[in-house]
Amino acid sequence: MHPSLLSELAAARVEELRREAARERVALALRRPSPVARAARRSLHGFGYLLVGAGLRLATAGERQGHAGRSAG
Repeated sequence: MHPSLLSELAAARVEELRREAARERVALALRRPSPVARAARRSLHGFGYLLVGAGLRLATAGERQGHAGRSAG
């Protein structure tokens, strides 16, 4: 084979390998969230539990007040 053809084939193969490696890096990043994303998710979960707990407390307090109001009226 001609030397320039060999160098073109080698360059094409190197480029193909670079693209494949870049795809794998992107796929890995999509499968494993960053530490910041994990911390944000934990924070949001904690905030969600806080809101649910507060809602349950308000609902039960409202029920208690509602029952007291109905029996008095």
